[in-house]
Amino acid sequence: MANTTDVSNKIVQALADYLKRDAATISPTHHLREDLGLDSMAVIEMLYRIEEVFNLQIPDQDLVGLTTVGHVITYVQGRVAPASTKTAAKSTAKAPAKTAAKTAAKTGTKKPAAKPSTKSKKA
Repeated sequence: MANTTDVSNKIVQALADYLKRDAATISPTHHLREDLGLDSMAVIEMLYRIEEVFNLQIPDQDLVGLTTVGHVITYVQGRVAPASTKTAAKSTAKAPAKTAAKTAAKTGTKKPAAKPSTKSKKA
């Protein structure tokens, strides 16, 4: 799992490389357009590079919220980190059901079948 510092450093370095400037001059509070001078096409190119670095796809509808370096870092961190968290959660959630089924199979116990009602229906 990538930690926040790794994500932040990779994004800032990608921006610095793209802008041909020192990474130390880029902060999370910088606005991509207003502070860093990226036009809409440059923002798209930059986000494409970030997709390649982190092996993910950023849907078009998510582009609107990515206006600052900090927004990009937070977004990518959220996309990178949950992959392993969700996998762990799914395997943990399934484990009790599998364990109960295995225990029942080992002991030979079955869930009792529903018994038919003894009450007669009136016509």
